[in-house]
Amino acid sequence: METSTNAAASRSTAKELRSLAEIFSAVSMRGFHRHLSSGDGHPVVIAPSFMTSDVATSVMRRALRQAGFDAYGWEQGLNIGLREQVYLNFERHVKDLASRYGRKVSLVGWSLGGIYARSLAQRNPDFIRQVVTLGSPVNIPEMRGVSGPVLKLYEMLNPGAMDDPMLNWREEWCSAPPVPSTAMYSASDGIVDWKYCVHQEPGEQSENLRVPASHMGMTHNLAVLYALADRLSQREGQWRPFELTGLRRRLFHVSEHLAVA
Repeated sequence: METSTNAAASRSTAKELRSLAEIFSAVSMRGFHRHLSSGDGHPVVIAPSFMTSDVATSVMRRALRQAGFDAYGWEQGLNIGLREQVYLNFERHVKDLASRYGRKVSLVGWSLGGIYARSLAQRNPDFIRQVVTLGSPVNIPEMRGVSGPVLKLYEMLNPGAMDDPMLNWREEWCSAPPVPSTAMYSASDGIVDWKYCVHQEPGEQSENLRVPASHMGMTHNLAVLYALADRLSQREGQWRPFELTGLRRRLFHVSEHLAVA
């Protein structure tokens, strides 16, 4: 049993080594933003993954700003897990931006950050334009589906975390928010089982989009950046599913009815 567990951990680690290449390619191709769909200047807020902060999403935010979006971090420091007080501060930040711009805000949530984004959209749909999640474990019951070391780290850094009120909101973030939403996932994700990162029943305003990325490299992956800009560039009230045309067919896949066992 121990041998099998070690082998699985090794495979997951090997999958995530790709993130180094993804980070290098994003940093070295600074002119890539010219190939991204243009934004209309509306505010976009990116919530980081577990054990990362706004530093980890800086390249993505810079690329989006260069493409015409007003991209912001979540401004809550290190994401150490699901905390109701952190959520309330994040919600206040997003509402302040909506008030300042006089426009709805788009939310991007990477991994655990996607749970914050979906919860906020469920509770405040009037302030949210759309939600995009990147490898977010929105369908994990009882934290199941996350690799062992990550779960152990989560528990170690969050004494009493399993008693936090936010964990009682699971039904909210498991359901597609009442605004346009895209769940990006990778079939070769080495951290979270991709089956827990999708809408189980995509609808008229929700979709599952498979991307060629590692979990840790999603905020730097050029294909993810391209698809993200495409989603965010749609005019408010005119959302359409991602179109698989031309070279997109080689990189992406739109998935439907991915029931979680």
